[in-house]
Amino acid sequence: MMSAGHGFDQYSGISPYRLHGQQVLVYQVVVVVVVVVVVVVVVVVVVVVEVVVVVVVVVVVVVVVVVVVD
Repeated sequence: MMSAGHGFDQYSGISPYRLHGQQVLVYQVVVVVVVVVVVVVVVVVVVVVEVVVVVVVVVVVVVVVVVVVD
């Protein structure tokens, strides 16, 4: 009876480690996904800001040229 209980304890002792390992793997995947999403969002924001800056500069140049020509 004692050895059966001990064997059960050993098995239940292994199981949380496996679950813990799976949880760590899930957390690592979640962290990687979050980092990738943040990087993509930052890149998109930077590209959009650059495009907006270029458009604003072009508009300002066109307005200045039109005002100077007139």
